[in-house]
Amino acid sequence: MIGLASPRPGTDPQTARQPSLCEVLLWIAGDTFHWLHNGHHHYPPAPGEESFTDGNIRHLRQFAADRVKVFQFTKGQERQNGADWEMWIHNRTHGVGLRIQAKKASKPQRYPFDHTVAGEFQCDLLVQNASAVGCVPVYLLYNHWDWVGGSEEEAAQAGLLCDHVAADGSHHGCTLLSAYRVQSEVGRKASGRNVRHTALWKGSLPWNRVLCDRRRSANASPSRSSSEILGDVFTAVKQLTLVGLGLSPTYSAGAPHNGTQEDAAYGQISNGDGDDDAPEILRGGPHRLPPHVRRLLQAHEAEPPAPPVPTVATVLVDVSDDRAQTPPNWFEGCILYR
Repeated sequence: MIGLASPRPGTDPQTARQPSLCEVLLWIAGDTFHWLHNGHHHYPPAPGEESFTDGNIRHLRQFAADRVKVFQFTKGQERQNGADWEMWIHNRTHGVGLRIQAKKASKPQRYPFDHTVAGEFQCDLLVQNASAVGCVPVYLLYNHWDWVGGSEEEAAQAGLLCDHVAADGSHHGCTLLSAYRVQSEVGRKASGRNVRHTALWKGSLPWNRVLCDRRRSANASPSRSSSEILGDVFTAVKQLTLVGLGLSPTYSAGAPHNGTQEDAAYGQISNGDGDDDAPEILRGGPHRLPPHVRRLLQAHEAEPPAPPVPTVATVLVDVSDDRAQTPPNWFEGCILYR
């Protein structure tokens, strides 16, 4: 059984810390991974993409508690714009926004990347409409055992840092992939070539590594400011996008620390590097929150204002300084096995 870490024995439940966003995302990935695998191989049928998305958003709201606001919109609107939901990591003034389209791996390891809406490829709509609301377009892939070779040993030896992985490889349950990379691959199909599903999956990254609100380094302070958290998320999303655009050949690995390799997802680039090639929203650093996000921050979840470009849900994750005090020495692993 996999679960979020419980407070240490003797800890007052009233003062116990909430799990970090990194821990929550890793737990969700593991739940998705095993649920999808069981649905394909043991207890069919596998749940649909909508079931995973609804459940994952619910988990974010449940475990991240007062740090998260979730707004649900009408279901039919998503079909028109290529996105399932929108997610912002913010500190109430600045943030990084993602427009997210979910794709579930089939049993034979395929995704419906070439889905069309009113005669247009969904990936094209996703890119266009993300730009209209100041977001980065990404695919959220729901994956299962077959993608990591079916071997716990192989999964555990994937070359990733222990703080952001599960020993059975289930951190691959939810991975992020640049929509620009999908757009390029779907363009191959338009030219008569097959979509390379394995290549696309290999170009994705576990979402807890990209969107992590706590990072460990040789010079890490006991608590990280919201500007540091947003800077790290911004850099990771930027690198994911540059790779997707073919402007960076791979994810940059940093210098080893204490015998381990820096998490490649973070990308060893400063916020200014690559600005000439990056989309405007990923130039300079985290941008000021757009008007529709500021309105949502002030709104009640039951009565949200209509989004400028419709989607099914918007999730706002607050990493402000008074919400982000999680000393690294409290963190002894994202996943517990019981």
